[in-house]
Amino acid sequence: MTNPRSISMQRRLLGAELLRLREIAGLTQDEAAERLGKAPNKISRVESGKIGIDRSDLDVLLDLYQASEKDRLWCRDLARAARPKRGRPTGSTVHVGPRWFRAFRDLESDATEVMNVCSEVVPSILQTDTYVRAMFDGQGVDPADRKVTDTLRVRAERRRLLHREHAARFTFVLSESALRRQVGGPPVMAEQLRHLAGVAALPNVTLQVVPFDSRSYASLTNIFTMFRFDHEMARDLVYVGMHADAMYLDKPDTVNSYADHFRRLQAVALEPPESRRLVQTAAEEFAAKG
Repeated sequence: MTNPRSISMQRRLLGAELLRLREIAGLTQDEAAERLGKAPNKISRVESGKIGIDRSDLDVLLDLYQASEKDRLWCRDLARAARPKRGRPTGSTVHVGPRWFRAFRDLESDATEVMNVCSEVVPSILQTDTYVRAMFDGQGVDPADRKVTDTLRVRAERRRLLHREHAARFTFVLSESALRRQVGGPPVMAEQLRHLAGVAALPNVTLQVVPFDSRSYASLTNIFTMFRFDHEMARDLVYVGMHADAMYLDKPDTVNSYADHFRRLQAVALEPPESRRLVQTAAEEFAAKG
């Protein structure tokens, strides 16, 4: 039986998507509730993931928000997955197929705290356009390919999350490898690392680097992102990316294990001011090569 004190990831994602569509439509929660014929707090509770929504009400909202067919399919998939099912285990591991990254973007946008561990490359939300293009070039992808332009557009949208009003708290722990592994030529790396140093100075961003000479055995091979939310009943979630898929973990013991691992990495990493100086030094070293 599903724990009533927990919110399923799918219901949370559906709420975030309906919030996005409502704001695009230029409607307030009260206006949407009035058109739906429901109590004023109905929309708020759905958008926060505290309650679900039935198919008929969902269709009314999607019509009201003039949602695209793609958005309608996504919302209906989420609503279907969020419905309680007999025998569903509490805190199950959730796998997301081809639409895994849309789920990630919704969580990233809705979270109040985002914690990321990255080892070999700069975290995607911190990547510059030239760095992204260089990564695709290294894979032999045509620069004019739609995949490249779509990725650049999405990265630009995600970067704005760092600067928006009431922005989430972002904490990054990187291996020094991410600073030294050359993606593109030295000018690309110099620009990328200068951008990284600039972002590290933001009041809502903490960046720490685990240096090569760290004596800790804390593993940096476990690359993951943890999301925290300020919703009353929402649990933390851990995202683990794979080659063409993703896994979301919300079992409390598992999430706590990842949280402990993140804290251990922070403990062996350089402090934020020293980490930023290391990033700046690496940037200048690349600039000198260019």
